[in-house]
Amino acid sequence: MSGLYVYALVGCEPGGPLREEIEGIAGEPLALVGEGRVRTVAGFLEAPPRVSAAALAAHNAAVRRLAGLVSAILPARFGQWLPDEAALRSWISARERDLAEALAQVEGCVQMTLRVFGEAAPSAEPLPAEGMDGPGTRYLEGRLREAVRERSLPEIAPLREALRPLLRAERIERAGTGKLLATSYDLIGRGESAAYTRIVEETAPRLAGWRVTASGPWPPYAFGPRWTA
Repeated sequence: MSGLYVYALVGCEPGGPLREEIEGIAGEPLALVGEGRVRTVAGFLEAPPRVSAAALAAHNAAVRRLAGLVSAILPARFGQWLPDEAALRSWISARERDLAEALAQVEGCVQMTLRVFGEAAPSAEPLPAEGMDGPGTRYLEGRLREAVRERSLPEIAPLREALRPLLRAERIERAGTGKLLATSYDLIGRGESAAYTRIVEETAPRLAGWRVTASGPWPPYAFGPRWTA
């Protein structure tokens, strides 16, 4: 009996017939599973696919074609396979509210990916406030400062401010080592990618010491759920 290989969650029935428009990574037809606010697009496979360049490309191609048929999509990362429909429905049922909210967030949106390269300078330690200079306070201040840093990109503040009118949401991942400082996954409206790219091209040359690249538009992979069955 075949299991279900998941390509995406969608908030409505696709605008075109899945069977005619899209094939899965093994050439299998895709099917819409579930009802209500959260539905799944999946293919029937005997086992999880093996990782290969061809399989990854086929998965991405199916997701991109599907994104053209729906207004809200949460792509699944490669390899999400469940043994049967009951397991899939149980997984969705346990998370339905959060998944519906995530689908509402990405409605009519695409993802742009911004990468920042350069050497980050060590952050300066702030002077402790008078009467609040104990080790516990300094520790908490350091934790707070690090948490804020992990969710922002002050190094390229002029570019982030220029992009702000386009951003519906953002997810920033700072790299620990190497020349890659951070990656920002930016959610913008469909049709706004040209404006986004133009702002990056105009502003990036003025960011002394940083090299910035932008790619997209992509389906909003970074805004999907954590796929743990």
